[in-house]
Amino acid sequence: MKSKKTNRTNTFQKDVERIAEQLQNEIFSGIRMPTEHLTEAKLTEAYSVNRMTIRQVLNQLAAEGVVEIEPFKGATVAAVSIDQIVETYQVVGLLEGYAAGLATNNMTKNDIRELKGVLKKQRKIKEGDTKSWQPLDLVFHRIICKRCENQKVLKLLRQHIQFTRYWFLTLANTDFEASIKAHEQIIDAIEKKDGQRVREIMENHITNIIQRLVDHIKENVPMGMLRSG
Repeated sequence: MKSKKTNRTNTFQKDVERIAEQLQNEIFSGIRMPTEHLTEAKLTEAYSVNRMTIRQVLNQLAAEGVVEIEPFKGATVAAVSIDQIVETYQVVGLLEGYAAGLATNNMTKNDIRELKGVLKKQRKIKEGDTKSWQPLDLVFHRIICKRCENQKVLKLLRQHIQFTRYWFLTLANTDFEASIKAHEQIIDAIEKKDGQRVREIMENHITNIIQRLVDHIKENVPMGMLRSG
């Protein structure tokens, strides 16, 4: 039988995880903007929890780089730098390329059918329709990564890929033609059980979007939302 102390601890941790996820989603979606001040009192009221829970949430998000905490100033939504964006995508490219290489020999015929089905739908999307493209792109990559079967790699990938969910990153125009070509090559290499080739294509596929993304940010994101370096 669990003690009351254990139950309170479990409830506290669940509240922290739930609110951390909710606040992070609000930040990534643009509801809470970079450099916005996060006061404990307002957050306590907004999420109907105590200050201890909010403090733990803010500390957790600060450790993940989503929030910044300064002595005597409190917490703010972390500003994002172009260097940070570039470096994150480079790491995601390395991790996902490695994961895809590991996944190759584990891919089933049904997995490949699913990939081809997603690709068929992607071919029908008009260039620039990012809203329709993004969910399918996410499914394509998830089908492959779930077969990696290396939990540490997947954990690292999830931690880094969360950063790419910032609203001003998801709205960037993807080069659909280039992505479709990469997806075709990935499927072909998977069918040939060529893990090294899959790894190379996947890594290049992700890192090749960096310059297009940077150009989009410079043109569309107010510089006050970004920090230098």
